[in-house]
Amino acid sequence: MSVGMNMLGSTASQSLPEELTINGRSQRFHTFDGKNFDMNNYTSHRTGKKRKEENDYTIAKGEGWGDLENKLKELEQAKAEDSDASQPKFGTWNGVFVSCLLNIFGVIMFLRLPWTVGQAGILLTLVIIFISNVVTTITTLSMSAICTNGAVKAGGAYYLISRSLGPRVGGPIGVMFSLGQAVAVALYVIGFCETVVLLSSDPVTGDDLNDIRVFGIMVVTVLLIMAYIGTGWVIKLQIGLLGLLVGSITSVLIGSVATPPNEDKGFVGPGGSTISDNAGPEFRDGYDFFQVFAVFFPAVTGIMAGANISGDLTNPSENIPKGTLYAIMVSTVVYMAMAIAIGAVVIRAPEDSSDEIGLYDDPLVMVEVAIPYIGGPLVLAGIFAATFSSGLASLVGAPRILMSVAQDDLIPALAPFGVYRQSDKSPVRGYFLTYFVSGCCILIGSLNAIAPLISMFFMITYGLINLSTFALEMSKSPSWRPKFTYFNKWVSFFGFLMCLVIMFLTSWYIALASIFLAGALYYYIHFRDPNVNWGSANQAREFYDVEKAMMRMRNHRTDNDKLYRPHYLIMTGEPKDRLHLCQFIASLRKGYGITVYGNVYTGSYRESVVEFRKKGFERGYYENSSVPTLKVRGFLSTVIAPSVREGLQSLLCCAGLGVLRPNTLVLGYKEDWKNEMRMEEKKLASDTGDLTVNNYVDMIRDGFKMGMGVMVCRNLKKLEWNYEAETTDKTIDIYWLVDDGGLTLLIPYILSLHVWWQQRTGAGERKVPLQLILVGDIDSCNTVQTLVDLFRIPCKIKRCPLNLGKTSEALEKYSKPKVVAKVREESKGKLEHWLKIGELIQTESKNALMVFVTLPYPLVGIEPELYMKWLDALSTTVPTVLIRGNNENVLTFYLEGNRG
Repeated sequence: MSVGMNMLGSTASQSLPEELTINGRSQRFHTFDGKNFDMNNYTSHRTGKKRKEENDYTIAKGEGWGDLENKLKELEQAKAEDSDASQPKFGTWNGVFVSCLLNIFGVIMFLRLPWTVGQAGILLTLVIIFISNVVTTITTLSMSAICTNGAVKAGGAYYLISRSLGPRVGGPIGVMFSLGQAVAVALYVIGFCETVVLLSSDPVTGDDLNDIRVFGIMVVTVLLIMAYIGTGWVIKLQIGLLGLLVGSITSVLIGSVATPPNEDKGFVGPGGSTISDNAGPEFRDGYDFFQVFAVFFPAVTGIMAGANISGDLTNPSENIPKGTLYAIMVSTVVYMAMAIAIGAVVIRAPEDSSDEIGLYDDPLVMVEVAIPYIGGPLVLAGIFAATFSSGLASLVGAPRILMSVAQDDLIPALAPFGVYRQSDKSPVRGYFLTYFVSGCCILIGSLNAIAPLISMFFMITYGLINLSTFALEMSKSPSWRPKFTYFNKWVSFFGFLMCLVIMFLTSWYIALASIFLAGALYYYIHFRDPNVNWGSANQAREFYDVEKAMMRMRNHRTDNDKLYRPHYLIMTGEPKDRLHLCQFIASLRKGYGITVYGNVYTGSYRESVVEFRKKGFERGYYENSSVPTLKVRGFLSTVIAPSVREGLQSLLCCAGLGVLRPNTLVLGYKEDWKNEMRMEEKKLASDTGDLTVNNYVDMIRDGFKMGMGVMVCRNLKKLEWNYEAETTDKTIDIYWLVDDGGLTLLIPYILSLHVWWQQRTGAGERKVPLQLILVGDIDSCNTVQTLVDLFRIPCKIKRCPLNLGKTSEALEKYSKPKVVAKVREESKGKLEHWLKIGELIQTESKNALMVFVTLPYPLVGIEPELYMKWLDALSTTVPTVLIRGNNENVLTFYLEGNRG
């Protein structure tokens, strides 16, 4: 490859052998005659066996299916790594169904369902139960769709949401759901301790609230010890615990019609007017419908229990939907039956009564209602079993969710909690964090104060699960193919809206605080921009939206100067090799055009395509943030071509998409042109490869012929792009010598808006000082000055006459023999003109920060070496951009634009 091409963007290719190894596969190249491709001797790179006849389509294991087989093996291996091999797997019934019911049939049902009936009445309690289960049912349908769209790994709700809506949404929800689970530990423990205190005759500390706090810390400590030891044995006892709860519920339902009344406790038995008296609401103590709803809602939040142990299930995609839906159906019937039964046989105590009896004041009224002798102890055993097991499940579940977030490296501060114990993969550090959070909440001591907080966390989680399904449906992604089809995107969206509305109706300030916390985490992850690629709905939707937006722009007139913005095709080769050129274009980002880095990979397609893909050129992007204020980013467009010029021609024709196509070609300066001329004069072979001076000048012509503006950049390395430079009073000088449509003015103006240049000229937030130097007679200068004012380009104007009568020292320099080839006599006048402008630039702009000067047009027939003399004379010392538009207006002083 040529030395000159090092400024232009070509990557040399090496010839490939007849046989080589690609990604571990042995490949042999065969002749291609344009019609028939000889595959008779083709050897399978996967099996080493001879390829079958072309028309033999019999599917045989191991022949042509190696990649899929390997993927299946990887999936099984991943499943094994995500779970403890020593622990048995659980299914729909013994895993999901039982876990969900154990969390649903808990503290709220036994201790707060009578209170809910007392406050809201039977009818509104049924409405509360119905609304709660509508939310959970819709959420379960949405969750089931996500779970059946691929393999589900450990992480529960966090995994579902993060892989659906991406890390920015998944990260905050993972943290908040883990926090909600930690607070739920406090809820269950407080319920456990509240029962103990109610059964005690006298407070141990002299105050019931302090007793709950002291006992709560003791109970949560026991839970921590059990979690640390291991909870596999607890899961094995789940069916037995569920049987105990079923016995407790059955005892209450039977007892409501069979147990003798005890009016001293408010239990009056069936009959009379109790059911009608309790039918309507009678809110007390400042509660309203939605506040009562917030206290009750944690009773139905156990639907995520199955998803939380997704790593321990035999088939999460099947187990979670079935087990959760069955649990919801059973629990809904049970809750409604319990509410009717309790409301029909227990009275509301008078509001001024000092006795703690009835629906309002006796949380253990179910003990009185249960069947005699064995019913009361059975209910108490159910309360203790439900609260203790649910508390333990939450204490174990919260750290696992947090561990999943930490292992995804979304929030670096959580990295210590991504570590687990090697023997059983238990997140021990997470256990202690959950213990601390739940301990702080236990000190609140009030179940009614904790329950609404949990409702908020779960409402956000459920709402986003529904939004995830809606977003996946709207993404139009071919990969969205859930096996579970009993869902509707609008129903899911309705579920999201329900959760959002209920949050604000329940407690607007807690809702705002929760959303603020989630938003803060969202923007933190957004600005951190973690390098993950989960194929989220947001990404899929972006493809869809971009395609739609591109098609909507098909009628936009790109020839309207009011809509014009520069789009750059920069011939960089591999951008990392010419970073200074990329950084210069990055400083033009305020024009908000697209940037395409052009790279020509020289060689034949057949011999170069393997190396082309190996280097990742087909990925099409390049980014570099080594300078914080100059974030280099754009599209990398690489073509394989026999020569650099042919590659450029392909890029000129094909780079971009739709209306987003480059309109400005950017080239580096060919620094070795003089050496090439010397070698040619001595008739020696040069090392410039196919990028000769002739080809370089032709490339500039090609840009103009395509109707593009052209920029040739020189001496850009003199600018210290990577360092903090001292502030100076230097200007950016502009030599606008011919009417090119205004590109020579527009590009410096865009440059002046960037902070990198502002820091180096002391401009602060103001635009960088521009100086337009007018060369010509007075009338021409007056015309240009008037146009500049109309175009609203803020710049200082300086007039410099050009004395063409004076003998130019530069002309003698460039006419010396053995430096360049001889110049035709008719071209010497043009040479002298451009050389004098070059002398003027060296005089007037020797202290400028950068110079923009009109690029001479390479007319057909002009000697390439003469043209290079012009460019050399105009750009010898100061960082210079030779620039010329394509004579189409890019500036306007009309409100509606003056083209189109």
